[in-house]
Amino acid sequence: MTDTQPRSPKLAVLASPGSPTAAAIADRLSSGGWAVKAISGNSDQREIDALLAGQDAIDGLIYEPGLLDGGEGVNTVSVVGNLLNLVEQLRPHLRTRAEGGARIVSISSRDGLGWPDRPHIAGAAGALVAVSRSLALQLGPAGVTVNVVAALPPEGSKLRDAGRPAGTHLREPKALTPAPVTTEDIASTTEFFLDTRSGYITGQVLYCCGGASLLSSLSV
Repeated sequence: MTDTQPRSPKLAVLASPGSPTAAAIADRLSSGGWAVKAISGNSDQREIDALLAGQDAIDGLIYEPGLLDGGEGVNTVSVVGNLLNLVEQLRPHLRTRAEGGARIVSISSRDGLGWPDRPHIAGAAGALVAVSRSLALQLGPAGVTVNVVAALPPEGSKLRDAGRPAGTHLREPKALTPAPVTTEDIASTTEFFLDTRSGYITGQVLYCCGGASLLSSLSV
């Protein structure tokens, strides 16, 4: 391809149950010139093949399992299993190392540091970090980076105003910054990991929490 030929936009696959966070990520990437293809987190091979028919190689996979929206059905097994299945199904489509490689970003929760009211989300968040770090080790030689954005429940999430857990002195972790974390903040952090300039970063967890992770589970 010469410099005078038109370049195809970068292709991102966004796997999510359709959360507000996923919508913000899609909007952010689309405004940045990405082509975004949305699938559910548990899509089968037939759905994926149909989605990618005629498409160029995948530059980015964003996995947003809905941990920040407080879904009652969240469990560790499905969150981890869906990510592993997606990576296995999409791996043949990921841009090769010679072509510049690909990026995988998982959206997790600060609850992985521990929180009494949401052990199901905390367990899934912690497992998501562990499997993402292992995938970074596995896929690094192929030119694929794997990173995690761990956020506070953003403004608008039903978890945001959950209040003090019953029977404890703890309170819901809040950002140290003046403004609450938004879905747009999470989208911008995700875009950072997808940028070609972030190609030397892999296996990392970046907290998009306004400093709340500094308090760990000791929000008193």
